[in-house]
Amino acid sequence: MRGRQRTIASLLAETLARKGPRGPASAAAFAEAVGWPLSREARLRAHTRDGRIIVEARSGAWADQLEALAGAICDKMNARLGEGAVTAVEVRRPPSGRP
Repeated sequence: MRGRQRTIASLLAETLARKGPRGPASAAAFAEAVGWPLSREARLRAHTRDGRIIVEARSGAWADQLEALAGAICDKMNARLGEGAVTAVEVRRPPSGRP
């Protein structure tokens, strides 16, 4: 392979971003922005018209991690989807009975 190695997530995000900033493009850009370990513990539930992404975490600890990375997630997703596509990250935590 020549040149820079690319992940499947980055190739998918790039391809889908050409179709618009929401829907599958957002999901792929989210997975790319957070990386594979965190993308297995959280999922993108929605990308609102005002640019917020709503993310559901599998545990309180992962929700804390997502909240700490919110600025970086926005920056990385905007780099892929276009400036202003993502304005904020809203993290949903699991019900209080779950860890």
